[in-house]
Amino acid sequence: MVKYCMSLSDEKKETAIKIALESKGNVRKRKIAVPLLMILGIVIIFSSIFLIINSPAILWYVYMVIGIVCLLLAFNAKSFQKFVLKKAELLLDKSFRTGIVEYHFDAEGIETISQMGYSKNYWTAFKEYGTMGQYIYVKRKDNKMVLIDKNDLSTGELEELTQLLLNNVKM
Repeated sequence: MVKYCMSLSDEKKETAIKIALESKGNVRKRKIAVPLLMILGIVIIFSSIFLIINSPAILWYVYMVIGIVCLLLAFNAKSFQKFVLKKAELLLDKSFRTGIVEYHFDAEGIETISQMGYSKNYWTAFKEYGTMGQYIYVKRKDNKMVLIDKNDLSTGELEELTQLLLNNVKM
């Protein structure tokens, strides 16, 4: 059994956001959204130019603004996604964003103990694990994440944790 105690710091929250941004689902969303937003932005801007030429109505101004916003979103899709993730994290109750969380890794799964309560997740609840920098992350099927700082573990604990993850969760 590996016991790991983590204090929720801003650095760990940033790392969790980076991992979420690089997940397959978010990368796929950006790959779809960027070309669509670019095409939409260009079409709307050309529509506004057409309205300027053919109509005295002020509607062209609205079209131009919407087109520019679409292009800006296309060029800054990752930054926008990061902003949304940070905003969602800030909307959580403060008790979820602060304090100390203790994890127990064993042959059955991962126990989580915090000021909010206790939970036990069996290995079948996890879909993947990986590393980013000095962190190991384990993702549940509902995309919730367990974040472990390798530097906080001894060599023996790190080897035992790695073996548990290799045996029970796909990478």
